[in-house]
Amino acid sequence: MGLQEANSVWQALEHSFTDLVARKYPGCDKWHWLRAVAHVNGENVRRNDDTSRDSDLAGDTELRHAWEHYIAALHAFYVMRDGPRGFLGGRGA
Repeated sequence: MGLQEANSVWQALEHSFTDLVARKYPGCDKWHWLRAVAHVNGENVRRNDDTSRDSDLAGDTELRHAWEHYIAALHAFYVMRDGPRGFLGGRGA
């Protein structure tokens, strides 16, 4: 797989993830999901949105799997572009 194809793959998976969030939880986007996960994990997340669906959002395994696939593809793209010690791999010794 080339760099352009890897770029297209992570973008398609991101789009799939955001579409899945919007379809399953109308009115929500990926940021609602990220804040819900952080909130349920006990992180101090500053927010002013509705938190009534946080448990449902954070506990949705289909969303979690879609997110993990998207992040894995994004990471693979950066490793391909920048090398294993590049952008996401760290630049230290």
